[in-house]
Amino acid sequence: MDHHSIILKCLRDHGPMGKDGISRVTGLDVNQCSRALPILQRQGLVELTGHTVLSDSNRPERQWRAVL
Repeated sequence: MDHHSIILKCLRDHGPMGKDGISRVTGLDVNQCSRALPILQRQGLVELTGHTVLSDSNRPERQWRAVL
């Protein structure tokens, strides 16, 4: 399974989360998530929720969700 599929499955299975949460759940590197999310967004598979969540460093980060 490629990174994009892993991220999409994570968001479908676990609901909206930030890139740090996706990284934690999937075991992917945060940078892999950061690069993949905009690509998935352009493909219409994920979208921003308009909310922020705290990152692992306690900074606000954008929350993503799968488009069902």
